[in-house]
Amino acid sequence: MTYRYFLLASFFVFLFETSSDALFAQGVEKKSCFAVRANPHAPIVDGELSDEIWTKGVWSSDFTQHEPHNGSNPSQKTEFKIAYDDDYLYAAFRMYDDEPNKIVARVTRRDDTEGDYVAIGFDSYFDKRTAFVFLLTASGSKMDMVVTEDGGREDDNWDPIWWGKAKRTSFGWTAEMKIPLNQLRFSADEEQVWGLQVGRHIYRNQETDFWQHIPKDAAGFVHLFGNLYGLKGLTPKRQVEIAPYVVAKTESFKPEEGNPFMTGRRNGLNVGADAKIGLTNNFTLDLTVNPDFGQVEADPAEVNLTAFETYFDEKRPFFIEGSNLLSFPLMFGDGDLASNNLFYSRRIGRAPQRDVELADNEYAHVPSNTTILGAAKVTGRTPNGFSLGVLESVTGNAYAQVDSLGRRYHQLVEPLTNYTVLAAKQELNDGNTIITGMLTSTNRSLNDITKDVYHKNAITGGVGVQHMWADKKYAVELKLFGSHVDGTKDAILITQTSSARYFQRPDIKHVSLDSSRTALNGSGGMFQFGKIGQGHIRYMAAVAWRSPQFEINDIGYTPNVDDIFQVIWVGLRYWEPTSIYRSFNVNFNQWTGWNFGGDFIQKGANVNLHMQLPNYWSVSTGVNWNGEELSVSELRGGPALLLPGGWNTWYNIHSDGRKRLILGGGGSNFFGFFDNSFRQNIYLWLRYKPSKSIQLSLNPSFSHSESNLAYVTNVDLADETKYIRGFLNRDTWALSLRLEYSINPELSVQYYGRPYFTSGKYTDFKYITNPKANSYSDRFMEYTDSQISYSDDAEEYSIDENTDGALDYTFSNPNFNYLNLQSNLIVRWEFRPGSSLYLVWTHGKEAYESVYSRSLNDDVDNLWDSHPHNVFLVKFSYRFN
Repeated sequence: MTYRYFLLASFFVFLFETSSDALFAQGVEKKSCFAVRANPHAPIVDGELSDEIWTKGVWSSDFTQHEPHNGSNPSQKTEFKIAYDDDYLYAAFRMYDDEPNKIVARVTRRDDTEGDYVAIGFDSYFDKRTAFVFLLTASGSKMDMVVTEDGGREDDNWDPIWWGKAKRTSFGWTAEMKIPLNQLRFSADEEQVWGLQVGRHIYRNQETDFWQHIPKDAAGFVHLFGNLYGLKGLTPKRQVEIAPYVVAKTESFKPEEGNPFMTGRRNGLNVGADAKIGLTNNFTLDLTVNPDFGQVEADPAEVNLTAFETYFDEKRPFFIEGSNLLSFPLMFGDGDLASNNLFYSRRIGRAPQRDVELADNEYAHVPSNTTILGAAKVTGRTPNGFSLGVLESVTGNAYAQVDSLGRRYHQLVEPLTNYTVLAAKQELNDGNTIITGMLTSTNRSLNDITKDVYHKNAITGGVGVQHMWADKKYAVELKLFGSHVDGTKDAILITQTSSARYFQRPDIKHVSLDSSRTALNGSGGMFQFGKIGQGHIRYMAAVAWRSPQFEINDIGYTPNVDDIFQVIWVGLRYWEPTSIYRSFNVNFNQWTGWNFGGDFIQKGANVNLHMQLPNYWSVSTGVNWNGEELSVSELRGGPALLLPGGWNTWYNIHSDGRKRLILGGGGSNFFGFFDNSFRQNIYLWLRYKPSKSIQLSLNPSFSHSESNLAYVTNVDLADETKYIRGFLNRDTWALSLRLEYSINPELSVQYYGRPYFTSGKYTDFKYITNPKANSYSDRFMEYTDSQISYSDDAEEYSIDENTDGALDYTFSNPNFNYLNLQSNLIVRWEFRPGSSLYLVWTHGKEAYESVYSRSLNDDVDNLWDSHPHNVFLVKFSYRFN
């Protein structure tokens, strides 16, 4: 998103570093701006700049180019002026342009800005670490964020109340902002000095200009702001906002004969409230009572054939805002590793986990989510660099309603649960030393039905220290964390035998399965060191470990444990445009893993490059080598299985993002050794902007995979377990469609649709014989035609392994064909800042068969003919401020 160019220096804090003293020795001086009192009349925010306060006095200017040619003169002139009164800050901007007809003014939703913009950042704490940023595009669309850690982190989920208007003129465009002082944090001093930065982005040139020049290799961002003087007699304001809401909903779905809960229609009415209360000028209390997230987009459909749960991003507004503070990552890097965290907010309000027990002729209605009775969150930061975040949430008992021949009763499927999260951070030594900590607690009210399914209590905690030196050129970080869960013997036995650890494995030696345990304690840590700034070369070496007993999944997320993971990374960065590229990055990675028994479980290496060309096209590619892997989870409770490695290549390209029509595509290919597996993924990406307020995007994708040792089932016999595998041939098609029509910055219409088709066929069934054999072919034995037969009526395979004519065991046909359609239409009207009206239509279809489909056309027809599930809702919220 283009607004990130204003905060580009917050990215370069991790890349290039120079001390501020050195900066100013190079001739970069801090600039000063003087705010004026808006007396006797406050300006009217209309973008006209015709108020008396704007027609007099000195306007600040003299900007410097930051992108693409750092330190050069800007191509266009920019001016601004700041005023204030007892309750508001006012800012006015003049953006001159030699070619005003080329100004890009796209109308978008809040925080999804695109086009020419102007932004202003206030370090009102004047701690030189934190900034409140307000951005306004030439169309009047808004974006806002909080920047912390001197630019190291940014939270664009912060949505304060403020006003902004923009207007096109003969010389370019103008903008005007009105920001309530209760949305900012500052001291009670009679006369104050704030940090100030103003930036302008010229979209057609991809040019960013700053009022206070910041070299690209500067250390940090906020501490290099210029100074804002003239603020006198300001009183810190406490923020008090309450937003009650009401939701009316109706559903229609396919009726099911005999099922009293599936009559084809269901109606509902829900009320609740959100609140934001300033406890002090620095700390804010967020509250929600019976929250509703009906306007939130659903998670994408998938068929998960692994033993591990799928990680889904948080989309609920209450949990997103301030999430940077309420986070304690356990691993380094991006992707799957980055999702490991002591706090995974999707646990709160999750789907009930206990299965309903039904007799014959009984039907059940199970709620899709547990109800969040209430949640409170306190977040804030003091001027001395101490940040605190506390979250408390209670979810109620969730009951499945059961009908037994007309008699109704309830079954408890999720117990009353209290979740607590405490996070703190202290910045010392001018931000060069950062101490972080987190403590979480999950406590449940259990009864005889649920005590053997859930942990009674779960506690996790962690502490971390990061230190930077040599003008933040180098950094070292250490994290230590631990966990404790307790409950009945059966509950802890479930934990020991879960897919995260599989203590029941017959070949495991460094831990043992203990059915008498009523508690489990685990630990882990991470250590990393690297050159993170200054110059074109950076590197990092790290190691992370998690003991076999480590368990955080009551409120955190980690799919597997019992590992020691080492990685080395070296990166090259070139940022100044040349005749060959605008930017060029290359990365080298190497990794190795062991378990706590000393077994070598994985190794690999990677090289990848990313380049933006002079014509603004971008290309990326990379290649991975994956060594042989010892998988302790592949046989799902069985012995560890040695899996071949392979080569993986990936690539993508997309065209100039400034154009109306943007095209892109890419894919990946994995070639497993010994023909054990093959994966191919191809995707295309198209975005079309036919007008300044309409945007259409399409993302079709296709993936094909082949696996010779795909999981089928485990069959327990009297004296052994058969680990049955097969050759899986799987095809998956998906198409994501988005249409956004922003009538104005406050009124928008969004449509999202995603048909998804996946089908798999299993052949060449086999069973594992020697899972760690040196030779790949000695690890399994394939069934012969005389050993295996299939029954169409029973839809199962029969095995006569010793060919004596007697049935030894059976397993079901694992073929599958899953069809799914998700779509929603959302009309959102923010009729006043913080107050909204939502109209939502959700339309879904689903079909499943235990067959393999060869025809995408037939799948489309079958999905089209399946009965839809429609949800219509109206949500009205009004914020009192």
